[in-house]
Amino acid sequence: MTREIQSVLLLLVGGAMLRLSVGDVYLRYVKEGMRPWLLVSGGLLVLGGVLILVDVLRTARRASAAEADLAGVADESEVVDNEGHSHAHGGPRSAWMLLLPVAAIFLVAPPALGSFTAERQASSVIQPADSSVPPLPPGNPVVVSLADYAARAVWDNGTTLKGRNVKMVGFVTPNPAGGWWLTRLQLACCAADAVATKIVPVGGPASLPADTWVQVTGQWEAGGGVQNEKAIPWLKVDSLTEVAQPKNPYE
Repeated sequence: MTREIQSVLLLLVGGAMLRLSVGDVYLRYVKEGMRPWLLVSGGLLVLGGVLILVDVLRTARRASAAEADLAGVADESEVVDNEGHSHAHGGPRSAWMLLLPVAAIFLVAPPALGSFTAERQASSVIQPADSSVPPLPPGNPVVVSLADYAARAVWDNGTTLKGRNVKMVGFVTPNPAGGWWLTRLQLACCAADAVATKIVPVGGPASLPADTWVQVTGQWEAGGGVQNEKAIPWLKVDSLTEVAQPKNPYE
C-alpha cells in the first residue's frame, strides 16, 4: 500500500469517526460515554493522515526539483526514469478498494441493532449485585427500564412491583412460538456485546410489526419464571402507544 493510500484511509476513517460522533449516530454502535474517546481518536487519525499527505507532497516536490536540476540527461533516459519512479512508488489498484467500506459510512450509516439480533439470542436478566432491592421511585405510572423491571420481577420475585403502574419503552421482537416480546438491548461497551432483555406483554395486541417502537403502561403479573437469568417476565398491558425510536436505542 502506498503512502498516498495510507493517508487517504486515515483521513476517511478519522473523518467517519468524527462525523458519527458529532451527532447522535454513534449511539447506534457504542455507549454514550464513549463519545469523547471517539472524538479524540478520530481527530488523531485525521491529523496522522494530514501529516502523511503533507510529507508525500513535499517528497514529490523535492523529487521534481532534483529531476529538473539534472543536466545532460537524454530525453529517452528521462522517460525511463519517470516510468521507473512511477512503478517504484505505485501500488495495486485493488488497494483502493479498501476505501469503499469507509466511504460507505459517509453515505449510509448502518442502523442500530434490533429484533433480528434479539430474536437470535436468549433473554438475559442480570442479577443485581445488591440482594436488597430498593423500592420504586414515586410516580403513577413510574418510568422504568426493561432491564430494571426484569431484574425486579425475576430476582426480587416482583415484590417491589406489586400494586405499581409502570411505563417502559421498547421494540417489538416476534416470538417464533406466537405473539411478540417487548425488547430492549443493553450494551457493556459496543453493539458487538449487546444482550437482550425481553418481556411478555399480557393482554396487548396479538401481533405487531417487527422493530416497532412502543410505549407500554401496565402492571407486573406473575409468570415467566424467577431466579433464572434466562427468565422472561410478564407485564399486564393497560395501554400501548407506538413511538419513535429513542435517541439512544440501547439501555
